[in-house]
Amino acid sequence: MNWQDDPRIQQQLRERAVRNGILRTALIWTPLFVLAAGALLFFLFDVLTGGERGTWFLLVVLGLFTTLFGFQAVHALLDLRGEPRTTEDLVVRRWSRTDSFVMRSHYVRLAGKQILRGDVDLLDGVREGDRVLVRYYPHSAVILSCERLPAEPLDAAEAPSAEREQR
Repeated sequence: MNWQDDPRIQQQLRERAVRNGILRTALIWTPLFVLAAGALLFFLFDVLTGGERGTWFLLVVLGLFTTLFGFQAVHALLDLRGEPRTTEDLVVRRWSRTDSFVMRSHYVRLAGKQILRGDVDLLDGVREGDRVLVRYYPHSAVILSCERLPAEPLDAAEAPSAEREQR
């Protein structure tokens, strides 16, 4: 047996890759957020004191960029400081789409109204209506592990109707 076939090692490599992706997101967006926020504060001070460098249009554009960069940076930093969560829930919907020109992302929506993103290998075999045990980062909504759970037996209210359908 090859070391690459060991499921525990594959899981550790996957978790390290997800964490490195979140770290990469923080390293890219945090400096841009700080730069945009600094420029916004500088030009806001300039406009409020009657200077001639800043305009209201520039403040709106810088505010927009600061918000977008800050959203990405803060979520990545919160996930790096925190621990992953684990939840057991029902998959309401599963879909995939092309988020950029080269990457296809796969998503699941849980019954608790949470949308999580994972790769095709993690979500292979997960269908709508499946009960899953999911470990994920809560702020960036990236799945670390996803395990299908066995179907639950019918509860007492549904059991008689199921028996009638079988007869």
